[in-house]
Amino acid sequence: MSIEENINQKALLGKRAEDLSNLIEQQTQPIFDSLGIIVPIKSCSTLLTLLELKQASLVDIAKQLGQSHQLVKQKLPKLIKLGLIQQHSDKEDKRRTLYSLTSKGKQQTKKIKEYLKQSADLVDSISEEIGVDIFEAIDKAAGALQGESLLERFKRKQ
Repeated sequence: MSIEENINQKALLGKRAEDLSNLIEQQTQPIFDSLGIIVPIKSCSTLLTLLELKQASLVDIAKQLGQSHQLVKQKLPKLIKLGLIQQHSDKEDKRRTLYSLTSKGKQQTKKIKEYLKQSADLVDSISEEIGVDIFEAIDKAAGALQGESLLERFKRKQ
């Protein structure tokens, strides 16, 4: 790979991270299918959060996940349609909608938790193969960007 190609690849870090995320999702889906998990892969954390919180508003879920409420809001209709979560008005504040797991959602969450125990070994095997702890590297990269944003780094280089 030429220096120019290498520079262009590094400039597309976000795309590379998204490509990796998509590859993981594609390769996880057959595992979910074999385990009878119908939860969309990128919605597992939402169900696990509702298991922990019992019931929560959109804002509560987003805060717990560290995601925007718009992103979480996009996931909820599909989870409702799949019969995994239910929504109801808050008795104390009728303007607020609360979400909770259905019995089907609780069953699916149990299957997800079982998968997560096994997936740790899968991730460890990849980390060993490439000689880098994947989680540690991702956490370090995120921490570095939280400490100094890309914009701040860009301005510093000017």
